[in-house]
Amino acid sequence: MSSPRASGRAFLGLIRHVKERYGAPEFGACLDTMPEVTRAAFQRRILHAHWYPYEAYAGFLTGLERRFGEGQPDFCRQLGRQSGQRDISTVFRVYLALASTERLIRGCTKVWASYYEHAGTMEATSWAPDDTCLRISGFPAMSPQHCQLMAGWMISTMDALGVEVSADASETKCCSRGDEVHEFRCTWRKR
Repeated sequence: MSSPRASGRAFLGLIRHVKERYGAPEFGACLDTMPEVTRAAFQRRILHAHWYPYEAYAGFLTGLERRFGEGQPDFCRQLGRQSGQRDISTVFRVYLALASTERLIRGCTKVWASYYEHAGTMEATSWAPDDTCLRISGFPAMSPQHCQLMAGWMISTMDALGVEVSADASETKCCSRGDEVHEFRCTWRKR
């Protein structure tokens, strides 16, 4: 079985955000404290369409949280919100013009596969405003920081489509807590 990998696009929005917010020198100092597998990925320029070991991505998220997230229990969730806002207005801007909220939710399988390889599958098991559920199966190695990032990312992409997601949106199941899947649930309404 192949090891999970993250595409360069999973890194790039986060890199840009952190450099803009904290500065390139702080970003570089943060990289120096990250695990070897993460530092190795950064030995060359991160490329949009290249695949990197998932361990490098997980180490990257953990390092960012450790360096910049002190005192912010939802740091990775906020990173996900920023990343989602950037992605929906750039990479996925066609959704803004064409997709309904329900269609975007049902399309999560393709979006997941464009970011992560050999990392299980994401599927929408329900997409109604009063019960929306996204489930990631077959990926027990997903880091808790990545789970929080995904929660923020999903909320911000729905927000960009003109949807108000309820404040109690959360990951209701997580492999790091002993569950067999990662499950994200919310309710929402159109503005």
